[in-house]
Amino acid sequence: MVMFITLLTILSLLDRNVIALFLDDIRADLQISELQASFIYGGAFAITFSLMGLPIGWAVDRFSRRKIIFGGVGFWSLSTIACGLATGFPSMLLARAGVGAGEAALVPSAHSIISDSFQPKSRTLPFAFYAMGQKGGAGVALLVGGALAALFNPHVSYEIAPLIVLRGWQIILFAIGLPGLAVAIFIFAFRETARSDMHTAASERPGYFGYFGFMRGRWRYFTGLHLGFVMFQSVYIAIMGATPSFFARVHGWTPAETGFWFGAVILVGPLASLPIHGWMCDHLLRRGVRDVHLRYQLIMLPLALLPLCGAYLVPGPILSLSLLGVGMTLIAGSQAATTASLQMSVTGDLRGKAASVWILIGGLSSLIGPSGVALINQKVFANSSMIGQSLALFVGCSLLVAALLFEVARRGFLRSPNVSDELV
Repeated sequence: MVMFITLLTILSLLDRNVIALFLDDIRADLQISELQASFIYGGAFAITFSLMGLPIGWAVDRFSRRKIIFGGVGFWSLSTIACGLATGFPSMLLARAGVGAGEAALVPSAHSIISDSFQPKSRTLPFAFYAMGQKGGAGVALLVGGALAALFNPHVSYEIAPLIVLRGWQIILFAIGLPGLAVAIFIFAFRETARSDMHTAASERPGYFGYFGFMRGRWRYFTGLHLGFVMFQSVYIAIMGATPSFFARVHGWTPAETGFWFGAVILVGPLASLPIHGWMCDHLLRRGVRDVHLRYQLIMLPLALLPLCGAYLVPGPILSLSLLGVGMTLIAGSQAATTASLQMSVTGDLRGKAASVWILIGGLSSLIGPSGVALINQKVFANSSMIGQSLALFVGCSLLVAALLFEVARRGFLRSPNVSDELV
C-alpha cells in the first residue's frame, strides 16, 4: 500500500510540475505576464489544494480512504487534460485550480493510512518512502516532460487530425493526464487499512473545533512546525518552478535538455538519501532523542543553504547542476521528518484533520515560492536574465527563517504533554 501510494504521489507531482518546463511557452501563447504565469503554476493550485484539504481531512477520519483517493486521482487527471484545452488566463487558472482540488485528496489519506500501518518508532522510514514519491515525482515530471518535449516541441503546432491543430505543450498535458484515469482504479486492489481508533464511532470523533483546541494547548510546537514547513516548502517549490526558466534564460537550454539533466539531478540524490534520512531519524528516536525530527532540520537546512544558493550564481550549468544535486540531497529528508513529527503528536482520530490543516497552511508555499521569486526578479532586479540572483536571494532567506521556526517548534515539542502512548 505504501509503495502504491508512492506511485500515486509520483503521478500527482508529474501532473503538478510538468507545466514548469514550458511555462514560458504557455505565457507567450496565452499572452500573460510573468506574475500571472507564476500564479498559474503556484497560486491557483495552492488555493484549492489548501482549502479542499479541510473537508477531505474531515472525510478521511470517517469514510473509506480508498474511495477518497480514487475520486481525487480521477479529478486531478481530468483537470490536467483541461489545462491542455485552456485558451487564456481565466481558463488555465480554473483548470490548475482543479488539479489542486483533486490532489488535496491524496495527502490526508496517505498520512492516515501510513500512520495507522506503522508504530511510532518505525514510522519515519515509510514516510521517507512516501516522500520519495514527492521528491522523485518532481524529477520524473522533468524527465518525462523533457522526453515528451523532445517528441513534441512545446512552441510548435501539430495537426493531430483534420481541422485539429494543437501546440506541443497541449499534447504533452493530454499525455500526462490520461494515465491517471487508468491507474486510479487499482487502489481497490488493497484492503482498507484498520484504523487505530476503529472502536470509536464516527459520530464521536472530534471535529475541527476539537482539533484546534488540541493545537491551542501546544501552540508553540504547531506554530513553529507549520510556518517552518511553509518556508521550507516554498524553497522547494520555487526551485522546481523557476529553475527551468533559469537554465533557459541564463544557459540557453531547451525544455528537453532541462528536463533530462535537472530531472536526473533532483531524482537521483534525494531518492538515494531519503531512506537513509528516514532510517537515521527512526534509529535516533529509538535511542531516546525525542526531538530528533526537528533537531534534524537545524543541521540539514543550514548545510544545504550554501550549495543551493551557489547553484544560481556559479558560471557554468554543470557546476550549477552539481550544487543543486548536493543541496537537494541534504534537504530531502526534511519533509518526511516533519510529517512524522506531526503524526506522532496527534491521536488517531485527529490524523486526517491534522494532515488537512498541514496542507492548508503548507499550501501557502505554492503561492510564496513562485510568486516570491517572480516579484524579486520583477521589482528588485527588473531583469528577466537575473532570475538566478532572484532565486539565490529567496532560497537563502527562506531557509534561514525555516530553521529558526523549526527551533521554535522543537522547544515547544519538548514542553508539550505526551499524547497517550504515541510519543516516545
